Amino acid sequence: MKPLQMCMFFLALLSAACTPDYQVSDQSEVRVVVDSFIQADQLEELDVLVVLDTSGSMSDNYEDVADGMDMLRGDIESLTLDYQFGYITMDPSRLNYIGPYDASSSAIDMLMAPSLLPMTMLEEGFGATYTFLESEEGLGFRRPEADFLLFLISDENEQSAIPTDLFYDWLHDEFQGVNHDVVAITQLEDSECGYTYDIGEKYEELVNLYGKDPIDICEEDWSVWLSNSSYLTQLKDFIVLSEPDPILESIIVYVDQEAIYNWSYIEDTNTIQLGFIPDYGSIIEVGYNVNVI
Repeated sequence: MKPLQMCMFFLALLSAACTPDYQVSDQSEVRVVVDSFIQADQLEELDVLVVLDTSGSMSDNYEDVADGMDMLRGDIESLTLDYQFGYITMDPSRLNYIGPYDASSSAIDMLMAPSLLPMTMLEEGFGATYTFLESEEGLGFRRPEADFLLFLISDENEQSAIPTDLFYDWLHDEFQGVNHDVVAITQLEDSECGYTYDIGEKYEELVNLYGKDPIDICEEDWSVWLSNSSYLTQLKDFIVLSEPDPILESIIVYVDQEAIYNWSYIEDTNTIQLGFIPDYGSIIEVGYNVNVI
């Protein structure tokens, strides 16, 4: 957040200069928190890379992947026709790619795509993504001016040697000139699968860094809401607060540096729900106090 914006919030919340980080109110020490997000710009170009675990245990998930991506394409086409999908396996040592699929591809092409990838053994989603995007084939797929959406889909944990935070930093360096987002579909600790064979902990860690949760691969029909999983294809009208138990009377919400009052706080999800959808490129900021324990 820009210093001027931070000062505005501190002034609004504390009626004081923006340098202090603590104050005493009713004998309780409180801390100021400011959360924010920037609404995506309207799509012009979008590249979608689907990194798919094609080990034997995943074979019954290909239909869900195909249905979900075809539905996602429908949402994308309401925003832009300049898009492309690519699919790769999760085995960097035997990397396979099919694509690109674009506005000229038929629904049958999209539905067949996942099943055309060969079966592989390794389940290294981070390693495969890095290897592909650094390869000649990956450089041919990726368009420098296009926004980028990455899907990582596996029923097991990510098994490459790349730490989650290092992969996160690399993605931000690689796509610093465009908008990008990551969606993970994996097995969760409280999965609908009914067992916890291999939790996708690294995938969960990655999407948590993007301020979201992974999709449970054993959800009965995750393809129905897959298209809502990225801010690149759906404008946001909410923000999940980074700190629990905000002091409600301290909450103040700004959109493009103007205070707005058409919002509500949802305690169950610790979320500020806006009563409208901010425009493309808008800056949404929420300032609030929390008690210091």
